[in-house]
Amino acid sequence: MTHQLSNFSGVAFIAVFLSLAAVAAFFMVFIIIVVANRAEPDPRGLRPFSAYLFGMSFVTLYVGYSGAVVIVTSLLSFIGPHASPIANSVARNVVIGGILIFIGGGALRFHLSKGMKIAEGDGPVDGPNRRVQSTYVAAVTFVFTGVAIITFGLAIYLVFQLIGPGIFGTLGRTKTDTVRTLLDVLYVMLASVAIVVAHSRLAPSALRMLGSGGTGATAPAGGAE
Repeated sequence: MTHQLSNFSGVAFIAVFLSLAAVAAFFMVFIIIVVANRAEPDPRGLRPFSAYLFGMSFVTLYVGYSGAVVIVTSLLSFIGPHASPIANSVARNVVIGGILIFIGGGALRFHLSKGMKIAEGDGPVDGPNRRVQSTYVAAVTFVFTGVAIITFGLAIYLVFQLIGPGIFGTLGRTKTDTVRTLLDVLYVMLASVAIVVAHSRLAPSALRMLGSGGTGATAPAGGAE
């Protein structure tokens, strides 16, 4: 799977990840806006802008995350023999992944820091912009926890494939293909866990899944990256 992915053209990579980002934008922004948009006073009138900032934060987070996955998957394709040289395709995909990280990471830092400042201005935890912030954190936690759980299960099964290929089969033609895929899946799992941990610090302490150290409701925006 990783070998086939490394042979995708740059245009294919861009099309795939932009399409996924568009789907993420539609569903997650919809969730953030609908869940956060309660019939409550919004004296500062910033809730629509706050919903935009946190919705775009999710999209740009996904874009940067996808870029990192592209780079790791491409580099892992060097493991094992190949029928033809793949250096050019790997270099092309690494550059594309770097572009996604640069654009997504920069946009994430801008939108998330701006959204956090607006949410901090609410004061109480249940302010309208705080609610949008908490909804964003919950959406990110839901998506990437799901990814981590699925990839963890897949990683376990791939280990069984390496131990008993005669029983569980192999992913690809050789064990090397299975090893490449296992490393790729482990990276996706660990990256997803890291995103969940980082975003847990952005939620109010009472709502954090991973401890409740401190009393501050927010953490520096840079921690999301």
